[in-house]
Amino acid sequence: MSTTHNVPQGDLVLRTLAMPADTNANGDILGGWLMSQMDIGGAILAKEIAHGRVVTVRVEGMTFLRPVAVGDVVCCYARCVQKGTTSVSINIEVWVKKSSV
Repeated sequence: MSTTHNVPQGDLVLRTLAMPADTNANGDILGGWLMSQMDIGGAILAKEIAHGRVVTVRVEGMTFLRPVAVGDVVCCYARCVQKGTTSVSINIEVWVKKSSV
């Protein structure tokens, strides 16, 4: 998404704490871990829409704007942008509440 905004777009679907076990060699949270949280958040919304089983088929794009640190609260917001008879497209945003420590 190229447009920036000051408030999250969508509903809060997942909130979790970034932990030391999820860091890379530089001490930042792994991008793969963050992608996994986004996938879980998207699945929660998709499952509510589908009323059944769902699977991630494709990720169109992802941009990491800033590193996530241990102790940060990671919040995934999701919104449905397209719904078909056998598919659903969901946009997911991650907003981070920085640790005060």
